[in-house]
Amino acid sequence: MKRGPRKYSPARPSSGRKSKAEAIRVWDKLDTSKRGYVTVHDVLKQAKFLETEFPDFIREYESVARDGRVTRVAFLDYCVGRSAPAEDRARKVDMVQLRSMFDEVAGPAGQIRVADLIKHRARIQAVFPPLLEKFSEIDLSMSSTVSWAELEVYAGGTGEWLEYQLDRVVGLELLKQQIRQFHHSVVLDKKREDAGNKVKTGGKYHMIFQGNPGTGKTSLARVIAQLLHRIGIIQTDLLVEVQRDKLVAEYVGQTGPKTQKVIEQAKQGVLFIDEAYRLSQDTGKSDFGREAIEQLMGAMNDPPGKAPIMVFAGYADDMDLFMQANSGLYRRIGYTFDFSDYTPGELAEILNSIVRGAGFKLAPQLSANHFQRLGNVIEAHTLEQAREMMNGGLCERLFDFAKQSLDAREAVVSATNPSLEITEGDIVEACRRIPPPPARDGRRDARDAGDQTMLLRRTEAQLRTAKSEVQRLHAHLRAVKAVSAQNVAWKDDAMPEYSFRFWCRYSLGCLCHFSRRAARACSEACRCPKRSSPKVGSTPVIQIKESDSRPELLSP
Repeated sequence: MKRGPRKYSPARPSSGRKSKAEAIRVWDKLDTSKRGYVTVHDVLKQAKFLETEFPDFIREYESVARDGRVTRVAFLDYCVGRSAPAEDRARKVDMVQLRSMFDEVAGPAGQIRVADLIKHRARIQAVFPPLLEKFSEIDLSMSSTVSWAELEVYAGGTGEWLEYQLDRVVGLELLKQQIRQFHHSVVLDKKREDAGNKVKTGGKYHMIFQGNPGTGKTSLARVIAQLLHRIGIIQTDLLVEVQRDKLVAEYVGQTGPKTQKVIEQAKQGVLFIDEAYRLSQDTGKSDFGREAIEQLMGAMNDPPGKAPIMVFAGYADDMDLFMQANSGLYRRIGYTFDFSDYTPGELAEILNSIVRGAGFKLAPQLSANHFQRLGNVIEAHTLEQAREMMNGGLCERLFDFAKQSLDAREAVVSATNPSLEITEGDIVEACRRIPPPPARDGRRDARDAGDQTMLLRRTEAQLRTAKSEVQRLHAHLRAVKAVSAQNVAWKDDAMPEYSFRFWCRYSLGCLCHFSRRAARACSEACRCPKRSSPKVGSTPVIQIKESDSRPELLSP
């Protein structure tokens, strides 16, 4: 008997993967109540449908479910393959073919743009569809373009992705090695579990970040969250940042629920607790930090998904005391990462990144020999204690002050095409305006106990700052008078003198005796946002006269 042509029927994927449209159709059948999640009860109700349409989901339900349920997001991720480990994805990509496709699509520009995606859609779909589907995820620089380095990182797996992220971090070589070792350990444990071995790793992903402010603890915490998500340890790359006030309440019985609420909020990602040592510091009044610690320790016993991976951050010496006072925490934390202070040379690199990111540039002599000259200037004109207490934050202040110095010069010459180049003089001026660091937490550093060296250096720094500020105002005043004299005849002798006071950014009272026009120019020269209205009769700390070539320091 002659049979007609057989109807074509696309084979169902054997690996549990479906198109997004198919996945949504199956989900709508499961989640009839529109709750956003399904349980074992829902699966049993639709058992016959699933055995026919999606038997792999029944077999792999335990690996998809979290807390006894499967969310819509987790189900769709499972169906369309988003949860596939990066290492598996890498094995399926022919890197030679991928490079050939990139060169063809990107062209001489070396960057794939949205217009290129549309123009070469068919070619991309045939070689590497994720470039169309996950363009924003591949675009690590968030520039709305994709470079070869970014595409290679995405196709290569978590190891390549991690190296790409670490390459963007200045310095911290010991820390980078610690993070690489952490990555290797986590990947090996995950492979052991996937092979059916019951390894005891639950709770051992919790970690300590110890180091001074400005060393990149929060930024690296985001990298860790993304890394754990890519490996498959946590469901999302969510990072929840909190301090003591977000965990501890004011009254009895409120701290436990308040802390638990934060734990629930972060349970699918990472909980970053900054200045964690403050939880166990005695404030001299009713303190419930201990209750928050107990609540956190209870959650640390739960596996990822039921509780977040926790990162405890703070100063190295304080974190040591914190761990010694809380042995239960110490037993539950598997990793400690050390964030060292930046060297002047590394600060120079960071400052250059900030300058370029803002659209400015450094003078050529500052950039030569890997910013050696810039590093020398920073080291010579800033206090070591300020560098230790601010680190990367110091560079942000330096750029702000250096730009103000550049703007002051450009304003005097009334440039129609203002310069973008920051000079060594601008950097020196910026360094002089950095205030000395305060004593941390109202205490003196242990290494300075018993002597007055630190106090003396801070006082000297304040004096240098005051002198620099006065000299800057005098220079600006002379420049303003020189420019104004070209068009306006000054008649100071005919105008009575009077006094006024303004607060500079370092809270030093300045009493200025000028003619009205000169006083107005001096007031305009001070761009301090804290400047108050002119006042008369205040006791001077620094007295300035128009005829002075140098400021005269007086006793209060």
